[in-house]
Amino acid sequence: MKQLVFPLSSFEPLTIQEVGGKALALITMTRQALPVPPGFVLSVSFFEPWLKTLAALPEWVTVQTGVGSANRALQSLCRNLPFDPQQQAALDRAFKWLRSIDGGQLFAVRSSSPDEDLDGASFAGGYETTLGVSMENMASAIRHTFASSFDERVFLYKKERGFPTDSLRIAVIVQQQLDADSAGVAFSINPLNNCFDEALINANHGLGETVVSGAVDPDTFVVDRPAHKILDSRVGGSGIIARLNPNGGITHTQRTADTGISLVPEQVLRIAKLLDQVETFYQKPIDIEWAFVLDQLYLLQARPITTYLPLPDEMLTEPGEPKRLYANSALIEQGLQEPMSVLGTDFLGNILKQVGGSIGKEAIGLDGITFTAGGGYYMNLSYSLKLGMGGAALAPGSFGDPRVTAILDSIDMKQYLSGELPIKLKSLRNKMIFNMLPLAKSILAAYLRPADTLRKYKAALPGQVQRFEKYSGDGLSLQAQATQLCELLQFFYGGYGIPMVLAAQIAQQRIKSLFKQEASQVQDHLINLGVALPGSKTAEMGELMVAMASSDEIDRYPSAEVFLSDLEGRRLSPEFMQAWENFIEAFGARCPAEIDAATPRPKEQPAQIFEQLKNMALAIHSRTSSLSFFEEARAKREAAYQALYEVALKKGKNKARALEKYYKIWVTFGGYRETGKHYVIKVVELFRQRVLQIGLTFVANGRLDKPEQIFDLTIADIDQALTNPTSANLAHDLRPLAQERCQLINQIRRSHLVARIIDSRGKIYYPPPITAADGELSGGTMHGVPISPGVVQGRVKVLRYATEKNLLPGEILVARATDPGWTPLFINARGIILEIGGALQHGAVVAREYGIPCVSGLDDATSKLVDGQLVEVDGSNGIVRILE
Repeated sequence: MKQLVFPLSSFEPLTIQEVGGKALALITMTRQALPVPPGFVLSVSFFEPWLKTLAALPEWVTVQTGVGSANRALQSLCRNLPFDPQQQAALDRAFKWLRSIDGGQLFAVRSSSPDEDLDGASFAGGYETTLGVSMENMASAIRHTFASSFDERVFLYKKERGFPTDSLRIAVIVQQQLDADSAGVAFSINPLNNCFDEALINANHGLGETVVSGAVDPDTFVVDRPAHKILDSRVGGSGIIARLNPNGGITHTQRTADTGISLVPEQVLRIAKLLDQVETFYQKPIDIEWAFVLDQLYLLQARPITTYLPLPDEMLTEPGEPKRLYANSALIEQGLQEPMSVLGTDFLGNILKQVGGSIGKEAIGLDGITFTAGGGYYMNLSYSLKLGMGGAALAPGSFGDPRVTAILDSIDMKQYLSGELPIKLKSLRNKMIFNMLPLAKSILAAYLRPADTLRKYKAALPGQVQRFEKYSGDGLSLQAQATQLCELLQFFYGGYGIPMVLAAQIAQQRIKSLFKQEASQVQDHLINLGVALPGSKTAEMGELMVAMASSDEIDRYPSAEVFLSDLEGRRLSPEFMQAWENFIEAFGARCPAEIDAATPRPKEQPAQIFEQLKNMALAIHSRTSSLSFFEEARAKREAAYQALYEVALKKGKNKARALEKYYKIWVTFGGYRETGKHYVIKVVELFRQRVLQIGLTFVANGRLDKPEQIFDLTIADIDQALTNPTSANLAHDLRPLAQERCQLINQIRRSHLVARIIDSRGKIYYPPPITAADGELSGGTMHGVPISPGVVQGRVKVLRYATEKNLLPGEILVARATDPGWTPLFINARGIILEIGGALQHGAVVAREYGIPCVSGLDDATSKLVDGQLVEVDGSNGIVRILE
């Protein structure tokens, strides 16, 4: 017979399925001799009779398909459920035991679901708690907590987190009720900045439910855990204080300004010490609920923190040791908001070694300046600053991003510069100038003879492209293939790519220097010099899509199904078939998050391309101009140049000739900034196809469930599995290894946190608050970074990812960050608002190339703005005005 009740002091080998997450934690903490108030748990088995009764009702079936009235009906029925003889007898025995050791007459009744207080889901605030429960009200309180398992909040949370909703399970804790002098919650990492070395404690007088429920602005304390000292303390504001009523229930009073602080320093440090004890046992960040009664500290609850951003072990330093500072280049430059796959991260490390040239190869890795880890790639700012590289450490996409600059300016860098440079970098510092000479020579040649350099590049390009088309890699290990594929990029970086791009950037800076005195008057013209530049792969991609979207072939198909059938049967016009094939060949691998080999490609999902073209066709048909989208863009660039030329001519013929010279260099090479990235994606696509073929073999042999699961393995894992499938180090079944490898990345993904700048103790640095003087203005106006000039009005469409929903013609695209894979959306956008990215971030470059007004650096724009809201985007001044 199943046991219905367990004391919290039980030493039986219990599982979370029997008593739930919260009770199991309290039982575990009691076993560790931590100060947990006595009590017992009504197990999951205790409530099986009630669940059986409810499962026979029609409301039970209804509640599985949706939330609403069925939930409320079931909760109402729960209030009258009777205890059967076995339940009542077990309950009587439990209370007899509890009163014999405690003698108290009042109790706290809390939930303990098997789905609650887990590593990936806390369910905080989902289930009901009743405090100050007398024996007369005990049955009602137990029913009340049980009924909360049918609450809409619980069902919605379960659906969001992927828990089944058709098998409800709950246990209930009954515990001695403390008459607390002060109580609250404490976190073993600071949830405000993710710092692993800081404990955050919230406290109030009386019972802790006022803190947990948010009914008070609590007293707050921040503790430096390694040093065991209080860093900051703040007295709370308005709210209520909850006190235990001796006759049962809770009495609430108003907290006033003269109430005083709820904890003395010695008590704060005792709570921090208790946190250390609990975290040491669990070996993971935790939060606890605590209470002081007559200066005795009690532990009321312990659960894993589910919303922090973890760091890979290799990025961590030990507490008290010199810390390192990192820039998240995957976010800053590439606009990646979620971590890449395990294999995608591994392969990107190979790419970085190649595209960095002779210096880059030495600077890659954990003992270098750039490295891959945890689904992203980072810059070690501590090392780069010690090398004297300064802002050059932050990937090119960060240049001109005032929000990143503001973060760095707000940091006391001394704490990150005390450590020693790795031997490899000390050696690199001595060789840096010598190694840069060949690159400097190539840059100078491109700058002085742009037409000659471009001619040589174009003459050599077909042969380089053929290398991609002919690449085989048959018979080689996956690592050897990865190395060879990355070597295909040398031409587009070391050979021509970097020299051409840097020559363009030098010319661009010199153009700006010509107009220093008129900078504010001509800034729009300067930005518009970057619109629709020759050689731009993103512009070429857009033009091909616009050409297809303009075709009658797209108009005559209402759905993708018939279109794709006719496409496969080659029943479309020869012109359209050729355009489609050209697009697939050139750009069929371009998509959001394209740098990750695990990302499905558009050419694998042609229905998606069709839908994008249909959506773009709406914007094309609504145009009134006789010029095409890109003809207008090019005209805008030429008009900007002419306007600047007139200004320069007024300053003298020499200035005008200088502008003419610099513009020639700029327009020759400026469009090639994205070329290197384009061929990187070609390499990523070739690697992806080879890996998927291996994945199919692993599935056929029963080693993986699906081919895509191979992206949860490293290159070394795959090679070892191919050469020695029954090795003692790698079992025949690859699924457990795949699950282990992607654990951290999945945890990062679940956290929903992103960090531009983070240190080796997990501390996230956020941009300083924007003041009314330089940022958020009165009347719903926000000030960010001007990216692409022009003033437009439109309705907001907020997108978390590119395929979330359609962007209709004339709407304002609002996103955290974008990359060239968002190109189909840019065609329809009247304006663009981004949270992250400077003038050279990939998404910003595309906005400028297309001549779409764009503002970046608007923190929390995706949460402050909502679909349908009317706004004005002033891309010239970096201002967004909320009109509704």
